[in-house]
Amino acid sequence: MSGVVPLPKPRSADELAAAILNVGHGNCSLIYDGTSGVVVDVPAVEPLLQEMATVGAQVVEHLILSHADNDHIKGAAALMAHDEVTVKTLWANPDSTKFSEAFLDLLTVAADRQRKGLIGVRTNLNVGSDGLLDVRRIGVRVLHPGIVWAGVGPTGGAHPLGPITSNGMSAVVRIELDGKPAVLLPGDLDAKGFAEMQRANVDMSAPVLVFPHHGGRSGASDNKAFAIDLARAVRPRLVIFSHGRSHFVNPRKEIVEGLREALGDDVQIACTQVSRSCHPESLPITSLRSGPGVFARFACAGSLTITSSGEEIRWSPDATRHGQAVDALESPMCRVHQAHTSTVN
Repeated sequence: MSGVVPLPKPRSADELAAAILNVGHGNCSLIYDGTSGVVVDVPAVEPLLQEMATVGAQVVEHLILSHADNDHIKGAAALMAHDEVTVKTLWANPDSTKFSEAFLDLLTVAADRQRKGLIGVRTNLNVGSDGLLDVRRIGVRVLHPGIVWAGVGPTGGAHPLGPITSNGMSAVVRIELDGKPAVLLPGDLDAKGFAEMQRANVDMSAPVLVFPHHGGRSGASDNKAFAIDLARAVRPRLVIFSHGRSHFVNPRKEIVEGLREALGDDVQIACTQVSRSCHPESLPITSLRSGPGVFARFACAGSLTITSSGEEIRWSPDATRHGQAVDALESPMCRVHQAHTSTVN
């Protein structure tokens, strides 16, 4: 079984890109402009450190944590404490419903480094932070939560707003490259959070969507309808499912079906790792699939890189290269007969 051969990465000091990393079950994005940039979520620190070393990024101007689930934050404390990486500011919303050791460790490390003057800590990751997170040619737009939800935080059913889960409070971030919308990172946004964004008429459009909650249950009564509505709101040309082969069975088939119904064949669907729904048997380790990276042996599209070129947003691997891995799968959900494009205007 063959995999995708990673493209050589440019080493230009002026390189501008967003990398959606193959971190197994979880989300992690590195957006860099030269040697500095922004990180959104860190479930495992090793793949992020490797990517930073590969592209020559040493300074994290903003470390953004969408919400407090372990598959989004577990590696954040190690990143902040790393001797060879500078993290200038941590952005994370409070969540008193979370009792995980990883979340408490994260807060403890952040508090210690803040006391020593080594990091700034911001607990107001909401629409009011617009403009405060930009780094050179990188634009960071926080589209959710709004001020009311951010002020209230996760709630129980007795609250006047009704129950708001940690997933519903997940920060939704749109990344712009050189002034152009590029990637929507919705974390684990659920159906109620999405409904609140629709109520507020939030513009969620982006050419690339990292699908929320790794393509798992949305909290809606109809997961397919959720996928259809979200796809029509974002209108992506590339949808990424960031998930691990060894956890759960994502993406759910009805969600992929919803994307196809909403977007047709004119969309590339890519998983960072091979879904067990597409290939339930074990994956043989080949010279192609066992490339660099702790999770590379499970890769389907693997890590994806989004770049800005003139008036276009491009990404790699594109549909043709990704298809090299898809061709070998038993029952790939993303397979369609029509060839896709990897360029959008």
